[in-house]
Amino acid sequence: MSLPPWWQVATPHKDIRDGKLSEAIFAADLGDVIYGKAPLEYQDPTIFFQKTYITQGLKALLDNVISRLKGESGDPVIQLQTPFGGGKTHALLTLYHAIKNRKETEHLISDLPEARVAVFVGTHADALTGKTPWGEIASQLGQYEIVKEHDKKRIAPGKEKLRQLLEAAGPTLILMDEILEYIVKANRAEKVEKITTGQTLAFLQELSEVVASSKNCCLVITLPASILERYDDEAERSLQQLQKISGRVESVYTPVEGVEIYEVIRKRLFENIGDEKTRKMVAQSYFDLYQRLGADVPAETREIEYRERIERAYPFHPELIDVLYERWGSYSSFQRTRGVLRLLAEVVSDLYKRKVVSPLIQSSLVNLESQAIRREFVKYIGNEYDSVISADIAGKNAKAPKIDSEMGSEYEKYGIAKAIATTVFLYSFSGGASKETTLPRIRVSLLSEGIPATIVGDAIGKLEDELWYFHSEKKQYSFRSQPNLNRVIVDKEETISENKIHEELKKLIQKNAGRAMEVYLWPESPSDIPDNKNLKLAILSPEYSSESDKGKRLAGELFEKAGNGFRVYKNTLFILMMDDNKYTSLSKMLRRFLALSEIQNDASLLDMLPRQSQDDLRKKSGEAEKEMPFNILVAYRYLAMQEEGGMSRKDLGIPTIGSDRSISERVIQYLKDEEKLLTKLTPKYLLDKTFGKDEVEKPLKEIFELSLKTPGMALLESENVLLDAVAEGVKAGILGVKEDSKLYYGQSVTPQIDWIVLRGEFAKKIKEETAREGKEDKGPVPFDEKMKKEFIEKKRNGMVKRVSIRAAIPWDKLSPLISGVIRPLKDKGQPPEIIIEIKANSEEGYDRTTLDIKVKETLQQIDARIEEWKEE
Repeated sequence: MSLPPWWQVATPHKDIRDGKLSEAIFAADLGDVIYGKAPLEYQDPTIFFQKTYITQGLKALLDNVISRLKGESGDPVIQLQTPFGGGKTHALLTLYHAIKNRKETEHLISDLPEARVAVFVGTHADALTGKTPWGEIASQLGQYEIVKEHDKKRIAPGKEKLRQLLEAAGPTLILMDEILEYIVKANRAEKVEKITTGQTLAFLQELSEVVASSKNCCLVITLPASILERYDDEAERSLQQLQKISGRVESVYTPVEGVEIYEVIRKRLFENIGDEKTRKMVAQSYFDLYQRLGADVPAETREIEYRERIERAYPFHPELIDVLYERWGSYSSFQRTRGVLRLLAEVVSDLYKRKVVSPLIQSSLVNLESQAIRREFVKYIGNEYDSVISADIAGKNAKAPKIDSEMGSEYEKYGIAKAIATTVFLYSFSGGASKETTLPRIRVSLLSEGIPATIVGDAIGKLEDELWYFHSEKKQYSFRSQPNLNRVIVDKEETISENKIHEELKKLIQKNAGRAMEVYLWPESPSDIPDNKNLKLAILSPEYSSESDKGKRLAGELFEKAGNGFRVYKNTLFILMMDDNKYTSLSKMLRRFLALSEIQNDASLLDMLPRQSQDDLRKKSGEAEKEMPFNILVAYRYLAMQEEGGMSRKDLGIPTIGSDRSISERVIQYLKDEEKLLTKLTPKYLLDKTFGKDEVEKPLKEIFELSLKTPGMALLESENVLLDAVAEGVKAGILGVKEDSKLYYGQSVTPQIDWIVLRGEFAKKIKEETAREGKEDKGPVPFDEKMKKEFIEKKRNGMVKRVSIRAAIPWDKLSPLISGVIRPLKDKGQPPEIIIEIKANSEEGYDRTTLDIKVKETLQQIDARIEEWKEE
């Protein structure tokens, strides 16, 4: 059963659904509530409690205050000291509305006593001309006259005045927020007015002691856990004094603890979270997935308690809230609960609007393409990370989404690369030491039922290869503002000139050319290649590619000429040309190879890279160097050669991966495979290809040279190929061979290149004649030149010297007539004279245009001699 997307189950508050979010609704301010300027969520007690989850800490705080105001037991002075943004102000608002607006809240909180509430907010108070803390508290309690003189002179009243004040007021709750802020301002004001400093601290000490000794009063005061950036050393001393003054009588409460943050967030962001059955089903599905994944996910996700956490955090995955609350919340500037709420409100609004399908809201779904969401992160970590996000994670030019689109349907369907990048970004920032994450945690952040777990590991490798600010070391992943090895490589690539790429390509070709042929690299003219009998391979530069006019023109010149004269040994020259479509990719690979080499040789740049990156650099450089010969073979795949009809171009194809053949070895193997270069020759082939119709003998040296000079004729790997074929032919009686005046036929012999080979029937005739004369039939026999002449003459006399043919040919069979009749006659003699007799009939008759313009003029254009023209 498929799980429903969270937005079909849970309903966000209307302002989140409508995308009308205001920062003010997440910035609780007790002073704004007192002066009637707060958003309705904080001003109205009913709405406030609708969106407030009463945590165990809040309940304990309320119980203590209620008990104290009723004159029962309880802590008289309570210090709320939590990390910045940890819920202190929200706790004060809870106390304020519960006691101040008792009638509106007694249906939620039972047994509330009648009591007065006095509030002092340090950020709202004017330390120079406004009321002092004692004056403000007395005024709100209706007892200002008791401390009026002390307020005007800005001198703290003694304990007796304060005791008188509280007794007159009756049961009293005093709430003091941002008191350190006021002390800092008051100390400066006291110095300006040249009055005794430390009056506020003195007042707080006296007030704490008076409240502690009273029966129905309670003082709740908030202090930051540590000094923030906006405070100075003097503020640090003030905080220490404040803690020392009241430390003996204060109790410390933590408003939000552990998994309660899940409830706080859900209450603040959602109208309802759907039925319990669905939440349990979703939690069980994720828990079952983690059980199947085993060690591929963190151990705690496989414990039964984690299933309960998933259920309590619904519709969020607990890992998202945890990473925000624990990592981002450890930043001193990140108001923990408030910051998490504000971020998650933007995330929920974005996902709800786009209807992104997912059973839970996980870290991988945070849309960093949204400017509102991005701003919430960047303002804590620096604007430079805006560029990091744009370059690698989200946006039209970001690399992670491009990886998804390029890697196929599974990647694109789930947005795996982008999801991983988003997750790693969220885990990369903390006020503490932990600023990276692992593959098991990444799986938890994005996997759900149906997403293949295996593609996560595959995608990580792609991110390591292509992203610029994604860092990987010992299987720990993070984003940093410093470029990673990939970016260093790209920056270095930009300094590599085209000339340098050209030079490196030439050097690598030279290195991998091999010695199977004479290699001439990047010739510019025919004089660059000698005209000799050796097999020669000319490798043209990229600008003379296989399809370019320049390449074709240069290749033609190289085949035709050698220096100032004509090339004789045309058949020994082969020209290797680059595939027009491959230079761009080869150039890119060469640029990368050169960049890697230069980085390795730059000690100062190398020192900037972490050890893992240095290891990766060596690995990448080694792989690039190893792959270059193969990439060059892929690019140089077209071989030009001379054939009977002129120059032709052959496609060598894609080389076998892992092949260690040199360039010239590859060409040689191709020529052998295509039987352009022969390692073995049959006697019959030798006769058919090298003897003319009237020839009965031929020098072996001339035959060998013929193969080197004649375009289209097969080359012989060496003279031995020819000599072996002759030896075989002599022994089999197909050929004869003579050395000076000695003839060998039908016997074993080891011919030499300066001997002469004979047709078998001629050698046989001589040997038979010799036998009739009673001469020895062993070993060579004398060669008789007179007998040679007689044989040739007799052979010629037995041949038909002239042929004349008259035949009726169907009009649509002219093409076979040329190939099957005329061309064979031409090949064996002079071009035949062709006289055509055409008889044509038409019932309608032929017009003059057809006869004079089309027929007669065509015959004249082809130089036909009209011997007869009759019309009827």
